[in-house]
Amino acid sequence: MRPIYLITLLASIALSSCNGPKSNERKIILGDTIRTASGLQYYYEKMGKGRKVEAGCEMATYLSLKVGDDVVWTSADQPDSLFTYVAGYTRLIRGFTEMSMLLREGDEVIAILPDSLAYGAKGAGDIIPPHATLVYDKFIVVRVDEAKGVMADTLLKAIEIGGEKAVWEKYKEITETADSNKYHSGQDHLYRLWDKLSKADQHKKAAEVAACFAGATNDNKLWYKMVLSLEKLGELKEAKENLEVLIGKEPNNKEMADKLIELKGKLAEM
Repeated sequence: MRPIYLITLLASIALSSCNGPKSNERKIILGDTIRTASGLQYYYEKMGKGRKVEAGCEMATYLSLKVGDDVVWTSADQPDSLFTYVAGYTRLIRGFTEMSMLLREGDEVIAILPDSLAYGAKGAGDIIPPHATLVYDKFIVVRVDEAKGVMADTLLKAIEIGGEKAVWEKYKEITETADSNKYHSGQDHLYRLWDKLSKADQHKKAAEVAACFAGATNDNKLWYKMVLSLEKLGELKEAKENLEVLIGKEPNNKEMADKLIELKGKLAEM
């Protein structure tokens, strides 16, 4: 156990009236381990006073990750290489997301993630072995921006309500009007929209969305996602023909080449 220093963090601001209810207080023990129901363990080395993290906040952090005694990844010694992500949205391991949502700007913690909150029995390549406990021996929250809407989620609601026309109008509103600063946006959000539709087995909508935005943005990755949706719909001939056109643009793309072989094999069996 690390040395214990008691500090008090105000959790809310007292009402201006002297007869009003008193503010609640939360006692934080620097260096004392906190355990959550999921198995996450962490302790504070420094308490920040900045904005509290909530879903949709972009966070900038310095991190150092250890497995056993070895540092396997770090940005903490490189002042210009902050790790930036959107809390509650960017795809990260479960324990990292949980830790992020407990913090505020200026916090410095050490976090211990059991394998159940990390990479589990599979590990991650040659860096993270199976069943590894991860230790972020540096987790420093440098910046927490104001929460914004997430374009992928907003577009998903639009397509559920009004179909392809509605999603295209909402996309233009998000990217071309003064409201654009209210959203986290970018091409990754279009991929995420397709992912959400695909996971919900809405393959027809996924194909329509991918084709719509691929044509507008000239994005080969979206064209390929359309091919995958066509395959799921059983439209193998159309999927193959579109993929052949796409491979003409990216002749060295092994993933696409392998998929073309797979599609030809399925068509031959019909």
